[in-house]
Amino acid sequence: MPLFCLQGRYTAASLHNIIDNKEDRTAAAAALCESAGGKLVGMFGVMGQDHHVMAICDMPSLPAYMSMYMKIMQSGAFEMMRTVNLYTGADVVAAAEMVSSTTYKAPNQ
Repeated sequence: MPLFCLQGRYTAASLHNIIDNKEDRTAAAAALCESAGGKLVGMFGVMGQDHHVMAICDMPSLPAYMSMYMKIMQSGAFEMMRTVNLYTGADVVAAAEMVSSTTYKAPNQ
């Protein structure tokens, strides 16, 4: 299944609520991933970045991930989110095996 890294910056109101309620959002993130057919691999707070949280999700498909992403956007809890598509060594091998059947003509050739 495809792996995605979601990076997000909470709104000020969301941060205040998390701090005031001493809330760990990991269970909520795991439930969201599972509701879209995936699994939360891990969720981490980050410092020194332009985002507050990073979650790695193992999802069955891009549309499943997108539905989860849209649900988060709809909530208004984040002022910024971005996605990094992740791949494994096995993905590299599978892609390398496809190279010989892939065609491309470079410019000026």
